[in-house]
Amino acid sequence: MTKLVDGKKIAGEILQVQQKQVRTLNFVPRLAVIMVGENPASNLYVKMKQKRGDQAGIIVDIHRYTVEISQAKLIEEIKKFNTQKDVHGILVQLPLPASMNRQLVLDAVDPQIDVDCLTSHNKEFLIAGKVPFHNPPAPSAILEILDRYQVDLKNSHILIVGTGDLIGEPLSAMLLHRKLAFELANRHTGNLTELAARADVIITGVGKAGLITRDMIKQGAVIIDAGTTGSDDGGLVGDVDTDSVIGKASLLAPVPGGVGPVTVAMLLKNVINSALYNNKEV
Repeated sequence: MTKLVDGKKIAGEILQVQQKQVRTLNFVPRLAVIMVGENPASNLYVKMKQKRGDQAGIIVDIHRYTVEISQAKLIEEIKKFNTQKDVHGILVQLPLPASMNRQLVLDAVDPQIDVDCLTSHNKEFLIAGKVPFHNPPAPSAILEILDRYQVDLKNSHILIVGTGDLIGEPLSAMLLHRKLAFELANRHTGNLTELAARADVIITGVGKAGLITRDMIKQGAVIIDAGTTGSDDGGLVGDVDTDSVIGKASLLAPVPGGVGPVTVAMLLKNVINSALYNNKEV
């Protein structure tokens, strides 16, 4: 029997703690979300952040720009938010237009209020084993789920599928900090089926629907799906063929409803920590 991770329940429990934290402040934490262009999936993510922020007592402002905005102007706008005393976190919603240098734009964010942990400063600190200003939300959510479900990572064969800077790269660094061994693969790895077959824990964040199927996993494997792809009906699907692995996996964090809600909770945790650390009172 497969136990499904209830990400909404976990996020709700974290939310209760956050509400208490925010009530102790004599100012309201504020997150500025920078969004360029129209992207259905991005709109969905942003609405979730705004809804959860409102529930926690955090103001989430969405600043929308057309795709016509120049990279220089966008960087100028971000730097304005850096100096605003009532802004405790800045998040640049990805993807950005292909014409822009993504890292250059992300690096315009002050690392102290880089609540997505995507500036070069914070990424380099994390990879080097140092403490960044904030931990990356998605990998933090994955570890939060594994800890809450008491998955024994120390004695597990762990496979991370995906090497990107949102999940695979930072999660690898965080596992190394815990002195945990793991294997790393991506969608193009030739022996992915072989690697998956011997893994006790599979964490995937590629963004390729149906990448992990029932025949690839071992009986009783723990599967954490952090990949997202837009579906034809306007929803989201993950990297894992959910229906096929149910009954074979012992624990599954599905898409939607698994890692996503907890990721938003971890993001808001960073905003609150930033507000407390920087003590930007208005």
